[in-house]
Amino acid sequence: MTDRLFEWNGRLSTALMAVGLVTIGMRPEAPWAAWPVYLGLLMLILTPVSRVVVAAARYARAGDRRSTLLTAAILVVIALSVWAAAVH
Repeated sequence: MTDRLFEWNGRLSTALMAVGLVTIGMRPEAPWAAWPVYLGLLMLILTPVSRVVVAAARYARAGDRRSTLLTAAILVVIALSVWAAAVH
């Protein structure tokens, strides 16, 4: 089920970016024209992060402590990367 959700997330983000690019082409002066592109990119960026969160939750529910800790460590690395990019 979650694989299908991630697949549709990719499709929706692609559609949003396409709509945004068409809107920018038709109305480049409109301040809202790029928002679909931004939203599509945000969804595309968050897809792998949400996949790691779902995996951590599944491992925790299954009682797999080692895998839960590894996926939590991956989330920490992602968070530190985002923080470092925001600071610099």
